[in-house]
Amino acid sequence: MIQHDEQGFTAVEFLLAAVVFTILVIGLVDAYKSMVRSYTIARQLNEMYTVLSACPEIDRALEFTALSSTSNCAPNNTFPVENAPGGSISYTPALTVTDTSALSGTDPLSAYPDSKVVDVTVGFPQTPTIQSMELRLLITRNGIGQL
Repeated sequence: MIQHDEQGFTAVEFLLAAVVFTILVIGLVDAYKSMVRSYTIARQLNEMYTVLSACPEIDRALEFTALSSTSNCAPNNTFPVENAPGGSISYTPALTVTDTSALSGTDPLSAYPDSKVVDVTVGFPQTPTIQSMELRLLITRNGIGQL
């Protein structure tokens, strides 16, 4: 019987290893891209929440009769962009103030007389396809309540 001293890989083994390695690399690259995309969205959501959180504080400081849709709701709405020295991203909240007397009868807040409803919306400036964050506040002459 003749014995063969096997050293190295056959062409089939090498081809199979190359295919498996390629599949693994593609999977790792896709996972990395997904992680970066999720991180970017989470960071933007955090920044949008920061902008939304500032709005009630500003509106609370205003006199009730002066509160209107032209109230400033964006004192701190610009953030640095990661990996872009000098770059920034700005969020522009939309502020709508409605007297409760002007609300439809089906709106549960229409039952509060002598009050105002403040609707604040902040969207993704770089990704407009993602749903905006919204905050709704009921402001009475005596205080504020979040809904």
